[in-house]
Amino acid sequence: MVKTAHHKSVNLIGNLTMTLTDQHITYENDCRQMFVGQIIRGIIYGELKYFADEEGNNINPEPFYQTKYPDIDTLDHSIYFKTDNKTLYVFWDNTFVCYGLLSKQLDLTEKTNDYEQKWDVSSDSRWQPLIGQKIVDFKILWAGTGTSIYPQTFEIKTQNGKSIFITASELKDNEDEYYSQMDNLLVTTNYELLQRLENIEQQQIEKHNSKKTLWTKLFGQ
Repeated sequence: MVKTAHHKSVNLIGNLTMTLTDQHITYENDCRQMFVGQIIRGIIYGELKYFADEEGNNINPEPFYQTKYPDIDTLDHSIYFKTDNKTLYVFWDNTFVCYGLLSKQLDLTEKTNDYEQKWDVSSDSRWQPLIGQKIVDFKILWAGTGTSIYPQTFEIKTQNGKSIFITASELKDNEDEYYSQMDNLLVTTNYELLQRLENIEQQQIEKHNSKKTLWTKLFGQ
């Protein structure tokens, strides 16, 4: 049986508490219905074609998704989960705000989203333990901006006790500069590392706000 969300208030990233509307709860339940009970048969990354000719043919295709962390990949567009009878497609979107996450079910063919270059990572050592596993739970880690709540991170739990985290965030090349609410996906199975990056972002925000407050005190702007 698929679990449904009955809560109204949630702790957001950053320990803030806001109330979910019926629209938020319906959105999470719809996503949960898509994922729970499905068996992961393959995982495909989708990146934009960086070098394409006028006909859209990819020139010298190569992956760009690796980061300085072996446990985190960065995707400027999407990730696909192939299951027994459908493909689940997760990508950044402007649902609720720019940018959060959206998922939908589709029939995956060679021409599906042909503006992407696709990389089948199912055989990678990180993903091998998840191939053949049933998804047993799904939840959204909500975040807030101003008065809006948006789907910052998807957590997908599998039968063997592992979790996949997909977040609408960006990690700058070779630096620990992490930015959430971006038109980019970070994918990881290492939640402790993701938390560490989120803490770095929070420190960056606090440092910026501190400088801004000091500037206001000194110059009144």
